[in-house]
Amino acid sequence: MKKIATLFFITLILFIADNSIIPFLSIGGYIPSLVFVFVINYSIINGSHEGLWLGAYAGLLQDVYFNNVLGVNAFANMICCVIAGYIGINIFKEKILIPVVSTFLLSIFKGLILFILLYIVKVNTSLRSILVNSLYNMLLSIVAYRFIFKLCSKDFMEKRWKF
Repeated sequence: MKKIATLFFITLILFIADNSIIPFLSIGGYIPSLVFVFVINYSIINGSHEGLWLGAYAGLLQDVYFNNVLGVNAFANMICCVIAGYIGINIFKEKILIPVVSTFLLSIFKGLILFILLYIVKVNTSLRSILVNSLYNMLLSIVAYRFIFKLCSKDFMEKRWKF
């Protein structure tokens, strides 16, 4: 229960920071997504099952600020978190290179999913913003991954085997 409450509040705090503080740190009008970086790195460390639920919750929070369409961020986050969970199966989680590169590639993938879904409902978006936001998320992931890894190493966050 403590793990679920911790994830709930961290995601909520990152969502609030995404929409209140981070826009002041924009570069050329492009901003990173703290929530997306957190859920992708968490999924890499803990697997696709946990990432799926966290990605859906984070996506629904992000959809609150999305015009005209509900559920696109939740759908895109869920897919990206499942992929991130499968990436995390075969890597050394202590190393930072693969999670950072995965964050970049999955940010591009999420951006393309959103672009296609929004094109279908006739909402205009920019392809250039996908690349720049992905680079920004990758840079943020370099700093964030160590903190997320340490959080996931806490006793109350680790999975326990039950026989």
